[in-house]
This record gives sequence, C-alpha cells and structure tokens, in this order.
Amino acid sequence: MRRLHDNLILTSVESMWYFIPYFESHGLQWRGVAEEFDLPTDKPNAEAWIPVTSYCLFLNKMSAFCDIEMPLVVGKTVGKSVVEGRWGVIAKEQSFKEVLQSLMTNEHRWSRQNNYWLEQISGAWCWCHRGALKPSYPGSQVNEWFRIALLLQICRQWLGEDWVPSRLNVLTEEHQGKKYGDILLPDINIRYGQPFMSMELTGVDALEPMTNRSLKSRDISEVRLLAESYCHLPHFTLDWLAALFSVTSKTLYRYFKDHDTSFKKIKKSAVLERSEQLLRDTDEPVSNIAYQMGYEDVSNFNRAIKAMRGSTPAQLRLAFREGASG
Repeated sequence: MRRLHDNLILTSVESMWYFIPYFESHGLQWRGVAEEFDLPTDKPNAEAWIPVTSYCLFLNKMSAFCDIEMPLVVGKTVGKSVVEGRWGVIAKEQSFKEVLQSLMTNEHRWSRQNNYWLEQISGAWCWCHRGALKPSYPGSQVNEWFRIALLLQICRQWLGEDWVPSRLNVLTEEHQGKKYGDILLPDINIRYGQPFMSMELTGVDALEPMTNRSLKSRDISEVRLLAESYCHLPHFTLDWLAALFSVTSKTLYRYFKDHDTSFKKIKKSAVLERSEQLLRDTDEPVSNIAYQMGYEDVSNFNRAIKAMRGSTPAQLRLAFREGASG
C-alpha cells in the first residue's frame, strides 16, 4: 500500500467505513475493489488517514453495484449515529447553534481541511461546504450527496422531522446529482454546478459566523492561519472575512493596517504557501491544484503563481523535486 501521508488531501479511514455496513448488508464484495485502490480491507485504527482521491474512486466503482439511493441511505444512518452521540461530537441537549459550532470545530477529525462554514446569503443563514476535489472527479457526487443527507438528518433532529431547506446549492452538475436530489429533496429549489454547497437554514435565527472569538482577541498569526484554511474559496474577500469576525470591512482593514499588512498580502501569501505545499508534496495535476485554490481556469492560476514567485507551478514542482534529490 502507498504511504498514506504522501497525499495531503486526506480523509479519515472512518469515512470509508461509513459505507461498509451497507455493502455487506447487500451482499456486495467490496474488499477486492478496496484493494484495487490501495485502501484497507480490515478496519484499522480510527486515527488512520486515506487519500480522498482513492476514497472517491472506491465509492464511484461500488455505487455501480448499488441502488441509486445508496449514499442517501448511508448519510441518513450516519447522521442518526452522530445525533445519538457517536464520537462525542454533539449531544441532544445542545442548542442547534451549539451543534453547528461543535460540528465545525471538530471537522478536522475527519478531514485535513476545514471546509465548513456558516454564512448569510441573501439575508438567510446557510450551512456551507466546499470539497478539495473537482465535482467532476469520479465519486465526488456520491460523497457530496452522502454529506447532504447526513447534514439534513442532523438538522431534522433539532428543526423537526419534516424540515427541509428552502434552497440548496450543490457542486454536483445536474446530470450527476438530479437523481439524488429528486429522491432526497424533490420539492425544493436545487441549483446544480455551484462554486460551493450551501443549505439554507430555513426558520433558524440567532446564528453567528463560524468564528466565535473576536477579532481583537486574535494575534495576526491566527488570522494568517485562518486565511490558509479559506483562501481557496471563490468568494474569499475582505468583506467575507470581516463577516466571519462580525466586524465591518473598515474595521478589518484597520486591523491589517495596524499590523503593517493588508488583506491582499494575507491572501496572496496564503494562496502561495498552500499551492507550493501541494506542488511539493503531492502528485496532483496542476489543473486539480488550480481548482483547489479557487481557480476555474488553470491559465489564470499559472499567471498568478508566476507573478508571485517568478516561476510557473510546473517549474516550481520541478525545482522542488530537483532540490529533494540533490
């Protein structure tokens, strides 16, 4: 098996095991498929990690042997287990606001990237997510609709068993996701092929942005780390970051000025550092890295990196490898 830490885009091996009971209850021989993608066939330590790419390829191949609703059934089942206290992430006596905060705070236990956030869109609070893989990557649609079913199940525990969002935006293209949307949420407006997933939290008030600490209490190094987590989002702007801290854009602008920097510098540094890390430590194609960094056009990504480093992403990768072997 390949060394799992060689790929930075990782998910917990627990994610794979969400699906195994379904496969086994339907008499599906999943171990041979797992071996095909260098995935474990015996449940390892819960702290183990596997490449997201291999995980999605595994789901994609297994889904061909399953009923259409497979990811929805698995998502609902896992959602129930989370509500019942599995992993100790949430408890039934918590408020919905506390549940959302806990899920986002603990997200790092299942993924190497913090991709969940709360945001007000057109005046309504939305639970948002964006994965690291392109929506067109095989198996991504299975993973996304599993996640949506899981989140929906959790919401219904606090908002009512018949609760549905009034709007849902998904990354999946319509030809990939409509079959799932028609089963799970047949009567709501679903927009396919969006930059990120957003589930409108209909009827929910008194929420807050994801960040639960004031801007004043944060050292600039913490803000830089936050930027590294979110710099890849297509809408990562000064206004968006200010909203996370519940401050105005002018306040955030002054904060950066007081620390002798700017939002533009913070973002450029975060994009460059994360891009270089992916170029150095993974074999991901440049086009995939461009997508992960929020660029739909790889040419724009190439130009941006060259403007910052004086070399294209391909040239940087070559220099990293020559340096490692020298």
